[in-house]
Amino acid sequence: AKPVIRLQNPTAPEGRQQALLVATNEARACRNRRMSFPLPPPQLLNDSTALAHAERQCLGKLVLPFCQYLNSPFHWLVSNDVGYMKYLINKHREELSKKVGKGQAQNQWIKDHLTEYAESFPEVSIDLEANIHRCVYGQKGFESHSFQEMWELYSQYSAQKDRPDDFGTSQREMIQKAYSSVSRWLNTPITHITSVQMKRFRKCIYDKKTQKSSSSISDPSWLDDTHLFEVIKSEPMASTVVDSQK
Repeated sequence: AKPVIRLQNPTAPEGRQQALLVATNEARACRNRRMSFPLPPPQLLNDSTALAHAERQCLGKLVLPFCQYLNSPFHWLVSNDVGYMKYLINKHREELSKKVGKGQAQNQWIKDHLTEYAESFPEVSIDLEANIHRCVYGQKGFESHSFQEMWELYSQYSAQKDRPDDFGTSQREMIQKAYSSVSRWLNTPITHITSVQMKRFRKCIYDKKTQKSSSSISDPSWLDDTHLFEVIKSEPMASTVVDSQK
């Protein structure tokens, strides 16, 4: 049976839902050693026998032989602490990128399976750093837009201003609103942002600006933020957003 995955916004459109990252009370009890998982059969701890023993290659029955949730099944982890699952997978991918050609990373086989398992759930996969472009912006007027879609709108601001005839009226309005919304987060000090999601968004957009700058040295005009003042001067400053995720 599919595990129950808690969602940030259950009413979000399919494909735009994100798993809640905060741990459940049951997960906290595990952290505090008030509960634990039974020792699994040795077959589940061996990469050559684990899948067969998990019955028809059911990845959810595999267990983690390390970490703060020692011997926890994958299906339990995805239902109780997606935030920690995300941490393990992001760290694993980072380790792999540094160990190219240097042999196997520690516990690589089980981490590979954990990654495969997480990627099988769109609402969990969307939270992983490798898929950050799919994360949902979630701000007023753009509740269902992804980070990538916000970047695309934001980066068209100069073009629609310089060549307005190339864009329809509604398209220009959308781009201008997106530019204003995104710019507020870019110009809000990181210490004033309490939302984990928006900190990730801010970094994502700055990374994209840096990448575009590197590939567009001959045309740096897109980096010009002189339009920003005229767009936001009549609007209130961006407020911080409290986020329940850790």
